[in-house]
Formats: sequence, C-alpha cells, structure tokens
Amino acid sequence: MPACKRPPIVPVSLAPSHEDSSASDASKPDLAQSSPDPGASPAQAAPVSYDYDSPWKDALELYFPQALALLAPDLYAVIDWSVAPVFLDKELQAIEIPDGPPGDGRLYADKLVQVRHLSGTDAWILVHVEVQSGDTGPQAIGKITYRMYRYRTRIEDRHEALSARAGKPPPSLFSLCILVTSRSGPEHLEYECQFLGQGVRFSFPVVHLSQWLGRWGELKSLARTNPFAVVIMAQLQALRHHGARRVAPVLSLARLLYEYGYARDQVRSLLRLIEWMLRLPKDQEPIYLAALKRVKQERKMSYVLVAERLGMEKGQAELLLRQIERRFGPVAKAITQRVRRAQAKDLETWSLNFVDATTLDDVFKD
Repeated sequence: MPACKRPPIVPVSLAPSHEDSSASDASKPDLAQSSPDPGASPAQAAPVSYDYDSPWKDALELYFPQALALLAPDLYAVIDWSVAPVFLDKELQAIEIPDGPPGDGRLYADKLVQVRHLSGTDAWILVHVEVQSGDTGPQAIGKITYRMYRYRTRIEDRHEALSARAGKPPPSLFSLCILVTSRSGPEHLEYECQFLGQGVRFSFPVVHLSQWLGRWGELKSLARTNPFAVVIMAQLQALRHHGARRVAPVLSLARLLYEYGYARDQVRSLLRLIEWMLRLPKDQEPIYLAALKRVKQERKMSYVLVAERLGMEKGQAELLLRQIERRFGPVAKAITQRVRRAQAKDLETWSLNFVDATTLDDVFKD
C-alpha cells in the first residue's frame, strides 16, 4: 500500500538566531547579545539544552484561561470560564503517543484540558507545544501534523466506548499547536492521507509564537494584566540569550512584575517560571540573587516613600483645616472633603493664600 501523501507545506519562518539591535531596555529581546562567541568552536557556541517543556506544562496549568485569551481568542470566547478547567494528565499519558527518535533535538509539552462550552456541553482542548527544534522544514512539519492527527484519533478511540457506556456523546475535541521558534507561517496545518480516491484530511490551527518578537511593545503592554504574556516574554528571551547574558533579561522581567503591581503570590509563581525558562549558569546565580535582592529593596523603598508622601499630605491638609477653623469658624463638610482630597500642589497654594486671606474664598483662589 503506498505511503500517505501530504499536501504541500507552506514554509514556516524561524526566528533568527541573532540580529543587530540597538535596544537599551533589557526587557526587549536584545538579538545582538544572543550571538555565540565568535571564537568558540561550534560545540562550545551551541546553547545548553534545558528542560523547557516542564515550565510550559506548569505555565499552561497556572494560566490556562490567560493563555487562550492571548493565543486563541476565538476559542477563549466560546468557553464558560465560570466552570473551572480540568486537566486530564492521566488520560493523556494513557494515549502513549511516541516522541521523535532519540537525539532528534525536539522537546514537546502537551496538555489535555476539559472545559465547558457556552452551549453547556463539555469539550476537550489538546494543546501541543513544540518547544525546541532545529528545523521546521516540510519534513519536520509533516511529523508534527502526523503527531497531532495520531493524538486526535487515539483520544477519540479511547473515549468513544467509555462515553457510549455512560450513555452520552463523547466530548468535542479542539486541537491547538504552538510552534515556539516559528515567526510566521500558515494559520492552519494539515495532515492528509489519500489512496485511490479515499483518505482523511485533518486541519488544526497553529500559533507562531516568535511573531511576538515583532510586536514586543504590545506584548509588554499586555503583560500588565495578562501573566501569560510574561511567560511568552521569558520564553522568547530564553531563545535569544544564553549563559551569563541571561542575567539582565531575567532581572528586567522581575522588575516588570513589581512595576506592574502583581500580587506577591503571582510574583513568586511567575519568577519561578522565568528562572526555569531562563536557566542561569551556576556561577551567575549569586550575581542574579544579589541583584534581585536590590530590586526587591528598591520596590520596598518606593512603597515607603509613597506612604511617607501620603502621610505628609494628610498632615498638611489637617493643619490647614485647623487654621481655617480658627480664623473663619466651623468648616463646612464640603470644604473639609475638598481639602482632604487635594493634591500636594493645591495644599501648598492654599496654605500660602491663607497667610493674607481675609475671607474663606481668598484661601481657595488660584
């Protein structure tokens, strides 16, 4: 029987390994710094391969709604998020889809999640993340499409009988593929197998994650309210920076979390993912920890300064109210509220006006 033919694959554009960049903000993907040492041998220049798939699994479980809102907004819009997602790790492990051959350099992260559709029915979402690979040419893409097709058929085969015995239809299945190193390409990929006019064709959406390198400002803005944007920033920085050059982007992302006012628990969770994705060499860890401590102290000091300023403004407002009452008699409630809500510059102006004021209106004139 002839092998299955696959439709022509539209080329996928990889994120380049290094480019020139004049970015001064370490939170930007400084592409120039990601270049290997020109004097190093090819083996020395290659970045260390880390376990990126586990942080992706944790990140999807921690921030699944936020991930879909950012990467698959149409899918996000049809899910009833008042019903908590259920992660079907055991069901996924039982399917036993084999990885690529040993040494092929590919890492995967897969999540199978049960959600409630707005129609009231349950649905399953399979998220497959291609975390690290050296090739996204036609042959590699063909392997990905086949893997996604095998996932779907295995899931359907395994649970169709179970659903029938339970007297209910099997849940609908939505497949989503994320190519971390891909910068552009088709919105959907296809697996097709044809023989003598018969066959199957399976199409699924794909996210080209490295497209965000060209939309970094937008991603940074989204990170203010969507923690999964921070995860994407960390992953893209991990592709761009290696070795000691990772310290600056890790610290910049940490500073961003404090700047955006993330709660302490979220800062802890996101920092763990950032540090996991941007794994530092052992000799750089003390440098990073000392710098991170300074970042935390700076943030703590900024809170103290704000508290001191607010305390000073409150004291200035109360002093002005006492002076007004002593010269002009009881102070109306509206005046009291106006003074207590005033900005520092207004309190200063009114306090100076009070020195020569003969009427209450004189105090509040511009």
